[in-house]
Amino acid sequence: MKLQDKSFHKSWINNIQSRENNKDNNFIIHKYILKIILFLLILFTIIIILKWWYKVPNVELLDFTQEQNLNQPDTLVKPIILFKNKTSAIIKVEASKAKKDILNSKIIILEKPKGHYQLSNKKDIYFYSTKGILDNSKGILELTENVIIKSSKGTKFVTNKILYSTEKNIIVGEDIINIDGNWGKLRGKGFIYNIESSIISLKGRPILSLNNSKGNIK
Repeated sequence: MKLQDKSFHKSWINNIQSRENNKDNNFIIHKYILKIILFLLILFTIIIILKWWYKVPNVELLDFTQEQNLNQPDTLVKPIILFKNKTSAIIKVEASKAKKDILNSKIIILEKPKGHYQLSNKKDIYFYSTKGILDNSKGILELTENVIIKSSKGTKFVTNKILYSTEKNIIVGEDIINIDGNWGKLRGKGFIYNIESSIISLKGRPILSLNNSKGNIK
């Protein structure tokens, strides 16, 4: 009887362990299946969001780097315009409204443009103005009235009109410009700013005021 009891007890324990192992295996399989289903749901959601985004009627993505006949309407509301400079870096320009020139469809008239240009992983340039003109045939972006150019490094340019050449990657202005930075203030009339080298050349007799160690202007 004792041998039978021991044999029964051992068999009973083995059955229990076998069931537990089967449960563990089933749990792992179910967990793996749930991960796959969750991944597919996330992927499906992302696809739907992207499709919905590109169908939003008041947003247009225009690429002016290719020679093509633009079939977009003459007036765009809140467009996002993408174009490239000589280094193939993408400049992004948003505007409250954009309208094609009647005589030249490659000239886009912008209202309240604002843009972004990533110069490097550590430096970004942002610009704003009241009005703007993008002439794709000449590779020129013109900003007028209350023009502000900001660097992620803290430098700020304020002037009334600038011309940005995508071919030369430089900004040119003939009006009075005020520059503020951590180093101090600079004021002049007429300038050339090389974006790649971050070198600005002012015309005439610029006035420079430097910050001292305490942050005061002198």
